[in-house]
Amino acid sequence: MPCIKIINIHPNLFLLRPAIERIANFIASHEKKSIKNVTLIVADDSTLNDLKIKFFGEDLLTDTVSFNYNESDEPIEGEVYLSIDRIMENLKNYNVSFEQELARVIIHSLLHLMGYRDDKPRNKRQMTALQNFYLQQQYLKRLYRKRSKSLNG
Repeated sequence: MPCIKIINIHPNLFLLRPAIERIANFIASHEKKSIKNVTLIVADDSTLNDLKIKFFGEDLLTDTVSFNYNESDEPIEGEVYLSIDRIMENLKNYNVSFEQELARVIIHSLLHLMGYRDDKPRNKRQMTALQNFYLQQQYLKRLYRKRSKSLNG
């Protein structure tokens, strides 16, 4: 059984492990991969911007940063950082629900851990097609729970 650990440091919400495990298991099964250990850290723009500067030398805002700790033939092991701030901005730009955008970013991150890249146009098209396929297969309820502050306020 894969180990999905979630560290919720964002003040407005926290992810719910059963739903994230369901998504991860579904993708891993279809990709014929196994998951050993994945940690999702739910954070904000500042945290991910610091990571982009420190590890990639890029001063920019992003919705996710993934660190893959396994070799290509080994079970998936890694960390995924999610920026709830960026996800909120994305949903405004793409006119989708919070659940859809959150699931899309999680799926995107898991695909990175499984070896997919989006650094070239052809790779990006492939990843986008896979994201869309996996997103359409998911039940998008109970991905998260709000804390005391409203997501839309």
